[in-house]
Amino acid sequence: MNDVTEMGEAPLGKLLLKFSIPAIAVMVVNGLYNFIDRVFIGQGMGTDALAAVSAGFPMMIIAGAVGLLFSVGSSTLISIAMGAGKREEAESILGQGFAASLLAAIAVSIFGWIFMDPMLKAFGTTARIMPMAREYLGVVMIGFIFQIPTMAIGNSLRSQNRPRTTVISTVSGTVLNAILAPLFIFALKWGITGAALATVIAQGFSALLTVWFIQDRKSILKIRRKNLNPKAETMRSMLKLGIPVSLVQLLSLVMLVVANNAMARLGGETALAVIGIINAMMMLMMFPVMGIVQGAQTLWGFNYGAGKLDRVKRLTRMTLFWTTALSVAFTVVTEVFARSFVSAFNSADPALISLGSHGISIFMLSFFMVGVEFTASQFFMSIGQAGKGGTLYLARNVFSILGMAILPLFLGIDGVFWAGPLNDLISTALSVVMLAVGMKTLAVKADPAGAVTEETGGAAPEAISEPIAEGEAV
Repeated sequence: MNDVTEMGEAPLGKLLLKFSIPAIAVMVVNGLYNFIDRVFIGQGMGTDALAAVSAGFPMMIIAGAVGLLFSVGSSTLISIAMGAGKREEAESILGQGFAASLLAAIAVSIFGWIFMDPMLKAFGTTARIMPMAREYLGVVMIGFIFQIPTMAIGNSLRSQNRPRTTVISTVSGTVLNAILAPLFIFALKWGITGAALATVIAQGFSALLTVWFIQDRKSILKIRRKNLNPKAETMRSMLKLGIPVSLVQLLSLVMLVVANNAMARLGGETALAVIGIINAMMMLMMFPVMGIVQGAQTLWGFNYGAGKLDRVKRLTRMTLFWTTALSVAFTVVTEVFARSFVSAFNSADPALISLGSHGISIFMLSFFMVGVEFTASQFFMSIGQAGKGGTLYLARNVFSILGMAILPLFLGIDGVFWAGPLNDLISTALSVVMLAVGMKTLAVKADPAGAVTEETGGAAPEAISEPIAEGEAV
């Protein structure tokens, strides 16, 4: 079988392993991007510098939302087109997504530079850290021109059954960032500007590698000049799929702004720095779980496009099992080592260590549930049901915003922390219900007689039995 048809015929356990490990590596590396930056900034410049980066982080969420707008839309359309054997259509989508995302990146950067001060104030920046926040964000926004288009086109490599190439480009950028950040901060004494510059250079390097891999001779889909003119019909389809996830990202912006303002008001710069640490920790732990889901994304889209609904169902149960297992493990790790994690950012500030470890212990208490949430939402997005997937994404952020806005009125700073477990509890319950209904619908579609076929049970038996039966390992 060739590289593409393998996705519809090879054992699912083997495929999930093949696609998830590179995706996990990419997501972990992305998490390390922010983690490493903040560790160097905190250890080199102190708590105020950490708070300044936290204050500017919402602008990075805006860039991520724009990147997801094109990434989710284009990757889903490309996967479905490839599953249906429409290579030229998939290549056209790739080119249009790249061109549109580059124009959007330029627009976001210009907008950010023009309205930087009022946005930073709205993000909860205090007067004391405003100069540092402005200095950091002014440089970081240059990197949006690399970050957003790379997000838009990177997943096309997975759609071509080349997931390892995304690992190479992303890991290379993070390694470069890890080298440049301490050099710029400590050796050259460039401070917070040096940290931002290291990030931008690393993002540019990753972008160049991604384009190189897409254009090399092994690539089935290439960026061609004739496809760089975005078409209204393609953009409508792309935005229809991407907007729900993008809105979720923007809602996470609202959530972070609410949290930033509450923490700055109740605990000053130290509390604001704690929010930054929790965000870095959440991304580091969340991204491997998302990596499994991203590995399944291409397989869901391909097999759904090829009409192989039984494989879609089995893949869903397998993905659900492994995302839950990983999120449970991370919950245990963060609860046991919360104080050590905070100390890595600034070991000389006892107030930061005390509040930070307390906050992480509460906020991450329900992290074991996120595997269900991510699997359910991305399953619907990957098969083109943007409304259902978007509903789950939106619900998670809406509940979190409400919790962070209301609970601090009664619990003070602890209210921000307890908003996390409350949100996970409600979102997981909704995800379980919607995913169960979705699986039942697929069962009906898969049976020509219209009868629901009998299923074997939950995620764990499927995830374990299939690799044994087909000689796989996940």
